[in-house]
Amino acid sequence: MIHPKGYTQEMIKEILGTAWLDKDNMPETGNQMRRRKGNEMRAGTRPYPKYPSKESMILDNSGMFDEDGQYVYPEGSGFNFMDKIDPNSPWNCTGGKVS
Repeated sequence: MIHPKGYTQEMIKEILGTAWLDKDNMPETGNQMRRRKGNEMRAGTRPYPKYPSKESMILDNSGMFDEDGQYVYPEGSGFNFMDKIDPNSPWNCTGGKVS
């Protein structure tokens, strides 16, 4: 078969080299993997993932969670967006009315 630009299949394969997909040995896509794993879990051949419960996070003594089970961010993490704005920028509207 001739490609619309004039390339044959062999020429395309030569250009792509190792990137040429072997149609007989294609890996499964992410959607196929997700579907297969879900079917395996429902069939009982694969265990369901274990997520930590709120109670286990409250009982956690690593200091990463507070008494309500909410994650505690480390001191000094994150940033204030207003510190990143250039004061001479026309988009800086920290002291004026936005209209």
